[in-house]
Amino acid sequence: MERQPAGYSPQPYDQLATGYRQVGQEDAARLIAIHKQRRRRRTLNPAGKLLNWLLYLTVGYGYRTWLAALWLLALLALGAAIFDHAYPSHMTAMSKPAPGFHAVIYTFDVLVPIIDLGQQKAWVPTGSALYWSWLFSGAGWVLTTAVAAGLSGVLKRN
Repeated sequence: MERQPAGYSPQPYDQLATGYRQVGQEDAARLIAIHKQRRRRRTLNPAGKLLNWLLYLTVGYGYRTWLAALWLLALLALGAAIFDHAYPSHMTAMSKPAPGFHAVIYTFDVLVPIIDLGQQKAWVPTGSALYWSWLFSGAGWVLTTAVAAGLSGVLKRN
């Protein structure tokens, strides 16, 4: 039988969450489940701790999948400010005549990979704006996948 590291046992958390669910207190049961995962983090190796922390921040371990949508909104605001500042010196039009540059729409186009608004194809970032676009693109893939999974119930936990 595999032993748990000293100080962590999931069973009490599971029993308490089950008790709360039996009396209809789903919010309290979710909080207990989240606390269980946070407590478990102490037993993980550094890579596991990083992944565990990332899951907590982005989707609340599957109990708060709406957090991914909030992160997308925050990144949309940040990206709009960054790309607005980068235009016109660090944004190059791909064709003549190019559609007008809109920082919010460009950021949304970079963040949400399943929607093509034409801004990302029409404008190429250079300099630091290029690195920001890569960061937003990667974050967008992760977060939109989490939002889609949360909406479909794949990530949602009871």
